[in-house]
Amino acid sequence: MNSSKKTARLAGLLWFLSTVTGAFGLLYIRSNVIVPGDAAATAGNIMASEFLYRAAIVSSLFSHIFMFFLGLTLFHLFKDVNKQLATVLLASVMIAVAIAVVNTMNHFGALLILGRADYLNGFSPEQLDAIAMTLIRLANSAGQGLLEIFWAPYYFSFGLLTIRSRFIPKIFGILLMFMGIGFALNVFEKFLFPQFYPALFSQLAMLGGALGGIPTMFWLLIKGTNVESLEDRAS
Repeated sequence: MNSSKKTARLAGLLWFLSTVTGAFGLLYIRSNVIVPGDAAATAGNIMASEFLYRAAIVSSLFSHIFMFFLGLTLFHLFKDVNKQLATVLLASVMIAVAIAVVNTMNHFGALLILGRADYLNGFSPEQLDAIAMTLIRLANSAGQGLLEIFWAPYYFSFGLLTIRSRFIPKIFGILLMFMGIGFALNVFEKFLFPQFYPALFSQLAMLGGALGGIPTMFWLLIKGTNVESLEDRAS
């Protein structure tokens, strides 16, 4: 019992660390770097605070590392509940992390372009700014959407495992399942109707993430597992 409670709290801690580091990386770049429709201003923001931009990239990479170990920890916690669903959860996390790490190359590419190396002299400053802007937009649109494809099965299977295990309140499992559905809708909207993005589906996905993910994360971090449910399962 104590082992399961410690595993659950470790999962909550890893989830919390992944959320904090990922939020800094994502929000800083979207709020302080990108100027929609203005490549020169975006490039100027990066070069004016290059260290902070690099810090945001590194913070995102730490988020992916924490997420990697979160997937392993959740698999260990739920594998005896339903190994097939736990495997879906683990595989979804691993694929999403791999895509996220590769997607980070777009940000490093933007830095490389804006470094104005001698071999880029064939391009005008305006062209280099446009290329850098394209890479950043690619990282924050299609690249982000590709990894969100695997957030959908991750959160849906997480919700099902939560309901079946009774480790934590059933309502959290239901919210996690809705969270997975929300991300699936968000991805379809992002890829099929990009002219409406960000719009209603994006906002609903973010709201679903807050309502489903945050309570579950803090429950795991503070309380761990429902000890009475574990005793019922053992008996």
